[in-house]
Amino acid sequence: NWDLLNDGMGNLKNTKSLLLSHKTPPVMSTGVRASAEAAVRAGFTHILFTRPREDRAAAIDAYLKSLRPVPSPHLVEGHLSPAAQRGKAVFFDPKIGCSACHPPPLYTDLKRYDVGSKGPTDLRSRFDTPTLIEVWRTAPYLHDGRYESIRDVILKGRHGLKDAVFKALSKRQIEDLIEFVLSL
Repeated sequence: NWDLLNDGMGNLKNTKSLLLSHKTPPVMSTGVRASAEAAVRAGFTHILFTRPREDRAAAIDAYLKSLRPVPSPHLVEGHLSPAAQRGKAVFFDPKIGCSACHPPPLYTDLKRYDVGSKGPTDLRSRFDTPTLIEVWRTAPYLHDGRYESIRDVILKGRHGLKDAVFKALSKRQIEDLIEFVLSL
């Protein structure tokens, strides 16, 4: 994970995974860096307080691009469990809307949204839609790390779910949705 926001120390945040960072711009939860290449170079400038040498920055870019996702521990012998298969149907149901902002293959639409999560110390209200690939290993969640689990994101935050849609889901559908997301 990385944090190149230069917004102080000790403030709450979820740092985005480096995995797929070059394929899922913008980078940083607020989208403050247009690309991973720009973020790598900003790291030299604002973290190391040095001018980036292009050969070193390019080597870091190459390394980050070489990272590959590992299979989720929620898979059963490499496949979705029956619960995750049911959750996949919920995820892709247009009435639910999860896949509108998190479409495959990267499970992000590469856009920023105001999802009502701006906190008192946030300077912005629109946040990057992160990839859900390997979300099982990137807790805490949301830009400020306010949720410890995907279950909390869905149950407490009702992230992306309007009240009427959320109330229409059964407990099993919610559990299945959580299982699918954790399987990515």
